[in-house]
Amino acid sequence: MVTRPWIADTVWAVVLTVLSVAYALPNVTECLLALPLCASLAIRRTFPAAALAVATVAAAAQAWLLPQPSMSILAVPIMVYSLRRWSGRTLGLIGVGIAVVGALIAPVLWLPDHNAKDIAQTAGAYALFILAVYGVGLRVREREEAALAYARAQAAEERSEIAREVHDIVAHSLSLIAVQAEGGRSLVRRSPDRAPEILDVIADESRKALNEIREMVTLLRSGSLPTNQDGPAGIRELVGRVGDRAKLTVTGDINPALGFTMYRVVQEALTNFLRHAGPQATVDVRVAADTVNTEIVVRDNGSGTAATSDGKGHGLDTMRERVEAHGGSLTAGPLTDGGYEVHAVIPLGASREASSGSTVR
Repeated sequence: MVTRPWIADTVWAVVLTVLSVAYALPNVTECLLALPLCASLAIRRTFPAAALAVATVAAAAQAWLLPQPSMSILAVPIMVYSLRRWSGRTLGLIGVGIAVVGALIAPVLWLPDHNAKDIAQTAGAYALFILAVYGVGLRVREREEAALAYARAQAAEERSEIAREVHDIVAHSLSLIAVQAEGGRSLVRRSPDRAPEILDVIADESRKALNEIREMVTLLRSGSLPTNQDGPAGIRELVGRVGDRAKLTVTGDINPALGFTMYRVVQEALTNFLRHAGPQATVDVRVAADTVNTEIVVRDNGSGTAATSDGKGHGLDTMRERVEAHGGSLTAGPLTDGGYEVHAVIPLGASREASSGSTVR
């Protein structure tokens, strides 16, 4: 991005001025008329409307007073290009309109001894050249706007990715902390000596959340996201943090490339379980892989349709986005016989050999 466009524009103006004066000498009138037209290029981006006004008057004076075009007339197509590329549609159209009119009139003044056909051909060539330059300016601007829009979309996606990661980490950790605090409150009433134990658990979960956020920010700053670091082992650790209310079954050989997505889906499903299923509910987490798909099922026997919600959560949308990014599908909702189920299916994209399953309680 050019932060000081007037510097480059001034250089262009000086170069064209030197060439124009050298070409015009010893014609003093032509030299003097070249100066304002070339000078207008120096302000074509900083003060485009003023530049157009100066260029219009100077070019008109040249067409009226000079018997033939001077080299400084090259400033006209440069001005047309600049206005369309950097100054927007309205000023660009005004500029090209004035330039086309000048291109049609100037040959009449410069070629008085030629026949009408020659004049018409010259005027047409000038006008077509002006329109072609305008088209180039328009095309370059469109490409720059498209690149800027793409960059903004990428930035928005990065911000959305950060928001998703922070949501997953913080929501899950806070849910675990809330469960431990609620359980600890009644436990401490019966056994006050166990208060340090409960506080240690809460402090440990808080530290884990902070560490995960730091690691995630570091990865995002490096322009990457984790892929296989949170596969089956990470899911086992995640389910284990919920305690004896959760059971995990892993079957098959899990594709490491899907490990991070699987981890986040299970994490969000467990977060919803902790928040909504109720203190007596249990949850069953099943991860199964064959040669075609990886399937994740998180099913609890909690509140189901009676679960309360503040309506502000985006967890299901986040899970669905992650799964669909791999070409999979996700459904979630209450079960007819009570409880709630999250069901995700992710295609593997390559055959993998199945292995025996294991159960963690």
